[in-house]
Amino acid sequence: MIRGMYSAASALDMATLNQEVVAENLANANSPGYRRQGVVFEHVRQRAQGSEASPAGKVGGTQSSTVYTDFEQGPLQETGNSLDLALTKNVFFVLDGPNGPLYTRNGAFQLDSQGQLLSRSGLPVRSGGGRITVPANTSRITVNADGAVLADNNEIGRLQLAEFSDPRQLQRAGTSLFQGPAGRQPDVGTYRVQQGYREGSNVQVVNEMVSMMSGMRQYEAAQKALRALGDALSLSTKPQG
Repeated sequence: MIRGMYSAASALDMATLNQEVVAENLANANSPGYRRQGVVFEHVRQRAQGSEASPAGKVGGTQSSTVYTDFEQGPLQETGNSLDLALTKNVFFVLDGPNGPLYTRNGAFQLDSQGQLLSRSGLPVRSGGGRITVPANTSRITVNADGAVLADNNEIGRLQLAEFSDPRQLQRAGTSLFQGPAGRQPDVGTYRVQQGYREGSNVQVVNEMVSMMSGMRQYEAAQKALRALGDALSLSTKPQG
């Protein structure tokens, strides 16, 4: 009976984790550059401590093996905004984070009061020669397919981009931010910067809703099983007479 309670309790924990991950995906379904997360579950058999009267046995349960990030590219959304940029391939924009470079696919950028190009969270966008500052009174900002940034046809910087053959080596550092090993510069012609576009989230809302409903049913089933086993244990240990 104790083994059954352990199994039900671990299933309850994993169902809760799944709901948390799905809820975060849904909350960021409209966040540019967001990468959905998922949970991989596995069944475990853990040896329980026994006694002379009751030898040790196997206790079954469920635990997550990993929470992973799906790096499939999201859909491109045309905005016409000159500071909205999108990338192809496994290429990331590089930002100046507080503790080193951060990588993102969220190309919805902005200018501060000094004309410095920033992410929406206020992190400077890196260029090959430092940071990118747009001169005052610039009437037109152009970003070429190779990442060159021009102010009124004068180049003022070139986006620093990083390519990862296996993005799974990156670790999440925010809603659409990642950190990890220094990325290598992508080869010329292996990517394209598209101005006036944003890359949307790769979350499929319908799939997440199905996953949430399935998770709710699993949670309810585990909860009922745990309650029933608890009631049975209470009755078996109740003093007779």
